[in-house]
Amino acid sequence: MVISLESIKHVFGGGHKGAVLGIDIGSSSIKVVLLEKVEEKIVLKNYGEIALGPRAGAGVGQATNLPPEKVAEALRDLLKESGITARHTLIAIPFSASLLAVVELPDVGKKDLDSMIPLEARRYIPVPITEVSLDWWVIPKRKPEREPMVNASPDTAKIVGSIEVIIAAIHNEVIKKYELVKRSAQIPGEASHFEIEIFSTLRSVVGSDMSPILVVDIGAGSTKLAIINEGVVRGSHVISVGGQDITLGLSRSQAITFDKAEEIKCRVGMTGDAEGRDVSAVSELLLANIMNEAARFVENYEHKHNTKLEKIILVGGGARLKGIEKIVTKNFKNIPIAIGDPFSRVDSPAFLASTIKEISPNFAVAVGIALKGLEE
Repeated sequence: MVISLESIKHVFGGGHKGAVLGIDIGSSSIKVVLLEKVEEKIVLKNYGEIALGPRAGAGVGQATNLPPEKVAEALRDLLKESGITARHTLIAIPFSASLLAVVELPDVGKKDLDSMIPLEARRYIPVPITEVSLDWWVIPKRKPEREPMVNASPDTAKIVGSIEVIIAAIHNEVIKKYELVKRSAQIPGEASHFEIEIFSTLRSVVGSDMSPILVVDIGAGSTKLAIINEGVVRGSHVISVGGQDITLGLSRSQAITFDKAEEIKCRVGMTGDAEGRDVSAVSELLLANIMNEAARFVENYEHKHNTKLEKIILVGGGARLKGIEKIVTKNFKNIPIAIGDPFSRVDSPAFLASTIKEISPNFAVAVGIALKGLEE
């Protein structure tokens, strides 16, 4: 049997009626989005973000590792300040707090897979299998299965092909932590549902696109890569470099505070005159390292599966850096590059259009997890 806690069973479950609150607890900030389905349209009811750095004695934009009580306090303050209340809450689990592996297994029946998966998962999970909530599902085949050979012997005819299976695991303590955050933040309503953040991002910025896509999520402390093909996560990778490294580099090179460097980075990016050149000098080297590793990741995937990447989508706070597309293009020539727009699936007030466009990449996870709650 697949080992599963009640919480993780809802990762692929049904939707809710009424407003749904999606919560993305990142390393540098918490983002929340309140969505509601009104006459078959998905409507943005409210949203908000609060920085966690100052609550850890750090700057805005810096990654933190706050205890659950401090995270809950920040979340409670954010919901109070934004006036958000909801009875249906969904929380995204950070990629760093989960495990996602794509494995190749014999094409056998579900009963056999039920017994094989926990054994296979032990190869990837560095803790006892009883300490995690485990889920899995078979990835749709890329090509039709090969027919048995004509005049094949009975034994040969029984030979089965292989299938790809996604194994997802979340440590039980992580789930308990986020349940504690919800209780401590005094969020009312039904039990929270959880989802690994990559699936939330996929839902909000990839949607029904079936082409091979690389999603690059540039967070504060790390960058997450995911290859999506035929609407399914085919591979993932984490790079331990993020947006805060650009800010730290600019702070050191210009002998200015982290907060001042963050303000310059967000305001001018790699455009403009003197300040833009300062940001570029630091950003280009760090982003080149990220993109070189991303290029190797993609190359390995393309070689293994005999396919070609068709699109790149940038999300996360780092995707808001002005001029970032030029750096990405150096490593991925002739491949369209887009800044992810999770709010494109959502109706929002016209007067918020410019603000929504600016912040949109940073809300990919929060929008995606809220959309999950609205799915029928």
